[in-house]
Amino acid sequence: MKKVSSLKLGNIFLWNAAALLIFGLLCLLSASMIIAKTQFNDPYYYLKQQLLKGVLLGIIGFVVAMFLSPKFYKKATPVLFIISLVLTILVFTPLGLEINGARRWIDIGFLTFQPNEIFKVAFLMYLSLWLSQKTSTQKNSLGTVIAFLFFLAVAAGVMLPQPATSSFLILAAAACIVYFLSGIKIRYILITILIVGIVLGSGFVVLKKIDPNDYRVQRLSNFLTFNQEDDNKNKEANYQLNQSLIAIGSGGLTGVGFGNAVSKYNNSLPEPIGDSIFAVIAQEFGFIGGVVIIILYLSLFLLGIRIGRQCPDQFGKLLSYGIVSLILIQVFVHIGALTKIIPFTGQPLPLISYGGTNLAITLTSLGIVVNISKWS
Repeated sequence: MKKVSSLKLGNIFLWNAAALLIFGLLCLLSASMIIAKTQFNDPYYYLKQQLLKGVLLGIIGFVVAMFLSPKFYKKATPVLFIISLVLTILVFTPLGLEINGARRWIDIGFLTFQPNEIFKVAFLMYLSLWLSQKTSTQKNSLGTVIAFLFFLAVAAGVMLPQPATSSFLILAAAACIVYFLSGIKIRYILITILIVGIVLGSGFVVLKKIDPNDYRVQRLSNFLTFNQEDDNKNKEANYQLNQSLIAIGSGGLTGVGFGNAVSKYNNSLPEPIGDSIFAVIAQEFGFIGGVVIIILYLSLFLLGIRIGRQCPDQFGKLLSYGIVSLILIQVFVHIGALTKIIPFTGQPLPLISYGGTNLAITLTSLGIVVNISKWS
């Protein structure tokens, strides 16, 4: 493979992210116009909110993150991790805002945001810094395995009670990728996976016994028993998945055209601007459009991996791996849930779904990757 300078890779990475962002805004406009017109008598309401709370703050974060020095990142990472941890805990205080039975937001009057989004990036930053400071011998020890599991336990302790189960699992998967790519021997990786698997499996069994009606238990059960042709027993529970599959399938090869998706009308597809936006995209742009989106995300991931691989600094290397892995896993979870590859979750599609906090933090984290491309 031809050697490409990290700086050039960073520029390509930037344009790749810009393409996804612009396309995402167009898709959000199409998916939200009817809802916005009905709810606020302004077809551009959600687009304006996304531009103000997501794009504007995200671009500011991107630019700042792109020009900070490597020394600053190393010094600020522990402080940022502690601040993000405290903010995440604050959702359980009177500052926390409960929506649909979940406490994932902090409301300070003029601003409402999800601290989980900040915590996920800060967690990967701290994990990358911690692993970069260890020698190969230190990393390949039982003590490091225990410490890594302790970090995951801390994340689980502040995220699962919200509940934000899918967000935690996404973070844990990205953390495991960083852990593996740091140079850990395969036997310690297997030990870690075994322990995590036993804990998660045991937790699910206990939760099912204590509360069989818990939404996490129900979602997994619905996934295992779902039948699109005969789902009368779970029609209400499987409604969103059913509608998503219908929308995606009706798009065919080339789609029904921009703005012409009928799935976003009359609430026939729940959360068309958020959890189900890929179904709208697939209906309007078809199989080809869906594949193009996936290719853009894969390209972003591979560029981030190459930037990390060429970075001479171990912290920058692992952080680049972690950030692009976090984004790609979110993409997989979003699309996988709508196509019945995995149990249904409520994860947004990065750079496309409506949500100011997620978009702002995603853009800021991409600015960090572009910064890392200059470390070489």
